[in-house]
Amino acid sequence: MRNYRCEIIYGFIEYKKSAMSASPYVSRVNQIDAVQLDNEIYKILKYQTDKITKYLPPGSIAKWQPEINVLLSLAIWNYSLRAGNATFAQQLLNLNYANFNRKKAVLYVILTVLPQYVQERLADVRLATTSERSDRIKLYIERISSIVQALSLINLISFLHQGTQPCLVERILGIFSQSTKTHKPRSIGYSYMTRELLWHSLMELFTIGLPMLNIYYLKHTLKRFWSRKKDTASMKFHGILKMDLTTKCPHCAGNPILPNSAGCEHIFCYYCMKAHFTATKMFQCPTCNMDLHAQDMKPYIALQ
Repeated sequence: MRNYRCEIIYGFIEYKKSAMSASPYVSRVNQIDAVQLDNEIYKILKYQTDKITKYLPPGSIAKWQPEINVLLSLAIWNYSLRAGNATFAQQLLNLNYANFNRKKAVLYVILTVLPQYVQERLADVRLATTSERSDRIKLYIERISSIVQALSLINLISFLHQGTQPCLVERILGIFSQSTKTHKPRSIGYSYMTRELLWHSLMELFTIGLPMLNIYYLKHTLKRFWSRKKDTASMKFHGILKMDLTTKCPHCAGNPILPNSAGCEHIFCYYCMKAHFTATKMFQCPTCNMDLHAQDMKPYIALQ
């Protein structure tokens, strides 16, 4: 009896393994990513084409832009779906189309390229001519485009429910994506994520920590440690301050703006001196090394 039960359990496990290995399930995210990657590949090629032709005379290429777009789409199709059963994006994501053949490949390129070309070409014709016939054709094209957009929305809702065929063309042709590495271990590299986490943590540390550091105090402390203090550092200047066009702020080396002084013969900008005194109540003049105190700060008044 025990052997019989073991055989049943073993047979059930083998059945589940075979069912899993034959499962065509592909996640919705991978299918949407494949569609987006295909669009990005097309945009990259189109951007490179525009860069090549931007030095040509204006208007010489613009009139042929719909045809150039068709050639780009055909080139992508020729080296992907015509040569195999997967687009470039599907190859990057280890996907391909099931129930796909040469006839469906041709129908695929027709259904994806032709409507866009007709719409772009008729738009150019509409700009060039304003006849009643062109207006009628444009109206029909807009109605067909609206119907296609509505069907695409319905197909998207169906895709979100069923998980297959995110594009309307795939549903029309009866093709769907399948994985080329079904239920194989997925290798995930966390090196990029680790670098991003470390970088953001470092940025948060700098953002929070740097405002807490008194840069002015550290700078003056290091300066006192490395430089020799003059004998006149504790003395005050009792002469008359004079300011002319050659007077420069000892801190920023510019013409003093809202000039202020604090006991030495040099004149500072208000903001340069105020920044120092906000950080520390006493600092040394960068030029004469005299000790300057916050209570001695006063605006410069020119004598008449």
